[in-house]
Amino acid sequence: MYDPLYARLPDFTNATGIAVDIAYQADHPTLNAHLAGLQTIPYDLVSTHTKYAPSQTAFLAPLAGHFAPHELDDFAPRLLDLASIDGTLYGLPRNVDLRLLHYRTDLIAQPPPSWDALLDLARAVNRPPRLYGFLFPGMESGLFGTVYELAEMGGAELFPPDLTPQIENAGGRWALNFLKTCYSEGLTPPEIVEWHYDKVHDCFRDGKAAMVGDWPGYYGDYRDPITSSVYDRFAVVRYPVGPTGRSLVYVGSHTFALTKQGIESADAQALLKFLVAPEQQLLEARHGAVPVRQSTMRTVQAEAAPVARTRWETLEDALTGVVIPPKFARYPEVEEVLWRTVQAAMVGQISVDAALNQMTRQIRSIVSPD
Repeated sequence: MYDPLYARLPDFTNATGIAVDIAYQADHPTLNAHLAGLQTIPYDLVSTHTKYAPSQTAFLAPLAGHFAPHELDDFAPRLLDLASIDGTLYGLPRNVDLRLLHYRTDLIAQPPPSWDALLDLARAVNRPPRLYGFLFPGMESGLFGTVYELAEMGGAELFPPDLTPQIENAGGRWALNFLKTCYSEGLTPPEIVEWHYDKVHDCFRDGKAAMVGDWPGYYGDYRDPITSSVYDRFAVVRYPVGPTGRSLVYVGSHTFALTKQGIESADAQALLKFLVAPEQQLLEARHGAVPVRQSTMRTVQAEAAPVARTRWETLEDALTGVVIPPKFARYPEVEEVLWRTVQAAMVGQISVDAALNQMTRQIRSIVSPD
């Protein structure tokens, strides 16, 4: 979903004479592992995320003093705060990353008000392998984010202020049982345990699913009549409410950051400014991404047709109910360990209660290793 921006790099080179070498490209979990495995970082600029940057401060450069205040004034202040660690800005935000429920309007008359209602709808329309009721990423950070959202909507807390998980309760059991039900009843494809974001997106786009929780960056592809089988027969709404009556969504921001090597390079600084410039923000927004520049948000809302305007309003409304990952250096380890436990419970390899107990111990051992 992020490729259109990278297609603009030749424009940067033509305008500045600065050649850009994309030296490594991968999904974020793989990229994080790659960077963590290097003794020294040979790159000037990296793509990161507000939930991962705290684990990368050993090689990321603080941006203070390198950008004039007027160069940052257009960014939403909340997003600059999200991209900061202990009050220091470590990257420039690229987007706001949060999911909405996408549902097929030719199959579903009204979107489900609750997750229990979503299960009922998924069962009613499920016709595997031709059509599945509901999709979500079945592995890695996408699966972890899904259970994080569900647990919080169920009344559990993965990361309360003291970082001692409170998940061995009704809310935690409800969250894991929801995923287990989707998998055991065949409401999701059995292959979902090997699916990250793109394959989930492809399945809904190809007309093989009735509902999916998906990110803004895919929206343009869904609406493209050339690539999408559902371009004219789906709508988006906020997540349903959980047992606590709340609709919550896991939110973060993809960012671009300079390394301690790159901060010394005027070329790298120019590239960073280009990647988040208004022109690029507008390009990505027109593909569906949520812009972080206030001027860009005003532009896309002003030019939006009624359906698109409703979507922007829905995204803004969804931002009133969010869960934000805590900023601590070992957070990626939590994701990496816990998604495997969640998946094991989902497919029935271990019981839900055993999984919750294991998750509690895993979080404690990472957060407080002593």
